[in-house]
Amino acid sequence: MLTAILALLGLIAGSAHGAGEALAGAVAGLVAGLWIAARERARQQAVQQALDDLDRKTRWLYDELKTRSAAPPAATGANTSSEAHVAAPVTAPPVTPAPPQAPAAAISAQAAPLDALYAEGVRLNRSSEATAPAADPDLAAEQAEPAGPSLWSRLLGSNPLARIGVIVLFFGVASALRLAAQAGWLPPELRLAAAVATGLALIAFGLRMPGEGPRRMFALAIQGGGFALLYLAVYFALARYGFIGPAPAFLLFAVLGVACAVCAARQASQVLALLGLSGAFVAPMLASSGSGQYVVLFSYYLLLDAFIIALSWQRAWRALIFAGFLFTFAIGAGWGLRSYVPADYLTVQAFLIAFFVLFTATHVAQTVLRAPGAAGWQSGSLLFGPPLAAGMLQSALVQPFEYGAAISAALAGLYYLGLAGLLRARAPDETLTFRAHAGIGAALLTLAVPLACDLQMTAALYAVEGAAALWYGCERGSRLTLWSGALLQLLAGLWLIAALDGLTVLWPMANGRTLGCLLLAGAALASVRVLRIRGAGGERLPDLFTLWLAGWWLFGGLSDIDDFVPQALQPAVALLFGIASAAFAERQGRERDFTTARALAALTLPILWAGSLLAWDRQGHLLAGAMALALPLAWATHLWVLRRQDEDGCALLNTPRHIAGAWTLLMSAGIEAGGWLELWQPGQDLWRWLAWIAVWGLAARTVQAALSASDADERWPWAVAPDAWRQALLRPVGLLLLLTVVALQFAHDGSSALPYLPLASALDIASVAALGWLARSRLLPGPAVGAAGLLWVSALAARGVHHLAGVAWSAAAMFQSTLLQATLSLTWTVSALALMVWATRRGARTLWFAGFALLAAVGAKMLMVDLAGAGTAEWTGSLLGIGVLILAASYLAPVPPGTSSENEDTR
Repeated sequence: MLTAILALLGLIAGSAHGAGEALAGAVAGLVAGLWIAARERARQQAVQQALDDLDRKTRWLYDELKTRSAAPPAATGANTSSEAHVAAPVTAPPVTPAPPQAPAAAISAQAAPLDALYAEGVRLNRSSEATAPAADPDLAAEQAEPAGPSLWSRLLGSNPLARIGVIVLFFGVASALRLAAQAGWLPPELRLAAAVATGLALIAFGLRMPGEGPRRMFALAIQGGGFALLYLAVYFALARYGFIGPAPAFLLFAVLGVACAVCAARQASQVLALLGLSGAFVAPMLASSGSGQYVVLFSYYLLLDAFIIALSWQRAWRALIFAGFLFTFAIGAGWGLRSYVPADYLTVQAFLIAFFVLFTATHVAQTVLRAPGAAGWQSGSLLFGPPLAAGMLQSALVQPFEYGAAISAALAGLYYLGLAGLLRARAPDETLTFRAHAGIGAALLTLAVPLACDLQMTAALYAVEGAAALWYGCERGSRLTLWSGALLQLLAGLWLIAALDGLTVLWPMANGRTLGCLLLAGAALASVRVLRIRGAGGERLPDLFTLWLAGWWLFGGLSDIDDFVPQALQPAVALLFGIASAAFAERQGRERDFTTARALAALTLPILWAGSLLAWDRQGHLLAGAMALALPLAWATHLWVLRRQDEDGCALLNTPRHIAGAWTLLMSAGIEAGGWLELWQPGQDLWRWLAWIAVWGLAARTVQAALSASDADERWPWAVAPDAWRQALLRPVGLLLLLTVVALQFAHDGSSALPYLPLASALDIASVAALGWLARSRLLPGPAVGAAGLLWVSALAARGVHHLAGVAWSAAAMFQSTLLQATLSLTWTVSALALMVWATRRGARTLWFAGFALLAAVGAKMLMVDLAGAGTAEWTGSLLGIGVLILAASYLAPVPPGTSSENEDTR
């Protein structure tokens, strides 16, 4: 019984840590066993119900056929020889008052017996479902019954008291024997004789008890308990008291195993075999004296496993095989953790190889020889469990040897390839089994290389076995195997993370860390392809594995770049690695219609950010050294990915990526241009300001021209989201251009490596060009651009006074300078009059009033500011100049456009 086995296994595993852990392990094993048993019982009951339903339908159809065949022929003169083969529904009413000759009954080939199918007057119905009678409430009620029992009914069904009683009795007898031995109440011979007598009595009583159902279950439980007691008595006689030697003990074990196998086979009871052999496995643990006779222990378990193989040769008792494997692995691992020393290596290695070969070669042997019990091995746990368990134990054994793990993996891979070759030659129809063995062999051979480079064997085995188990679960439709494979890969990643500090990294790529990351990524890639091809795991599991794959791939590659690439080349190499990975993801995602892969490819922009920031931090420039090649290639790849996804209609935040990419390009261009200008003209920060003006201006003009073109709705990328381009890029860039010009007027005096000339300096030319384009483009409100223009005119006057008259470039000095105040008044007046004249010629009434308002401001300034310098040459010059200019304006633009002077002098 699998439930009892798992409970005992949990008890044994927990007992190594304490009483509380032993109880928790037993409860966990009991719950797991009940759940597995409930699933198995539900599956068997569903199959049995389907068979019963098929039998009822067959009997009904056969009876209906006999009834119709016995009906008297119709009294009609029509020729009925041809009508005998006309099919009609069995429940169809007659169409004439006279009963017609019985037509051929339409029955299903899947439901009818052979003699009914070929009876006279029968026509086969090719429908996949047999026709059931329309009015059979009993049959319908039977078909509507639930298929499988609940966990509670499974717990209480099939005489649970017998199972519980046998388990309790077994532990009670074992405890009593131990207590008696400690207290010395009875001679050892008498204690063993009592145990033997009790065991034989239980076996005899169970064999003589007839009956079915709960009584049969009780009889089988009694027999299993009896065999367990006999095993326990023999082991006590061998290990505790020394009454018999190893050879007689193993002979007795063999006799008991054969007897248990014969009883189980004669009664077709897997439960009996489970109970008896589980007691045999537990006996050494209960009778252990701590003497460390591991050779006797492992020989004993090897013999038990051989008994299990013999039992499974004729019967597909999967639970029995799995229990033997689980017991062997758990007990062996527990002994290794507690008692193994390097001096035991050769003996333990021999036992480990023997167990490994026993549990791996038997499956192939049964498949090749067409043994009846071969179906018992067709499960992922029995196919992938032995190499995984043996690999974990082997990694611990060969840890002191430099290439022990690599040699072990290579030999195991050749062994599995040999098994696969035998399957291909002797059982060519077993395609799935062949592929599984060939895949394990190839994976183990692949592992040999990274293991030779100091990779933790456990992590590698977890990853490869996890991918293989996931594939096997998809092929066989086993969700438990599938999720077990996924969990193994997760454990592989955690194991590698824990082992990173101890790994030796000597060579690029050929080191344990990088190869481990590649193995994890490769296993995840294989899992993603299998899951998507088979449609298993829902939608989230392939996505999670894709993210898992990308994480390990990038971590391995970037770690090697950080360790082995010269620091000056690291930004470029890292950027190329990341952008190439994104391009590969985009290509695979498009070819395989995998949105998650294309979503990873959409991360080209964050990759560009990371690479650019790294280059800027380490080298001060974006295009220094190898980045001059890497960054353009990265941008080209980003645009290639974005365009392909736009063409395919992928909704992966394409519009925000367009806008963010454009801003990134503008910022990169401005930073790089300013950096190179600083390098060529150190200490001259004017050129960096002018670089930003050039970047904003060129970008705004380019975008506006592209959006205004007649074919803008067809050109990429403007056609993707023209409103977003206008609102999120064009207008903000225009505003930044205006703000940059305004800030530059306050922040800089126009000095550079070139001599300053008003209106002919680089600052003034750039400011005029920017403000003029903003005024023509009408991106921003006119008053804002006009105010910026007036600020430039004022700054132009201040810079001229600073450079030509030697006034200090500070707010206090400028405000106190009468020359500057007079110059500002003249300059503002010239600007106002020019604006009024231009407005008059263009008919711009609003602009005329703006010029007039500026003239009024000049008058106010002269009264409140310039009056302080009355009597000076500057004051006098400004008054004369302003007067002349106003007279000229009165002639050229006397009134606002669109009006005429009513008091015009006609003389």
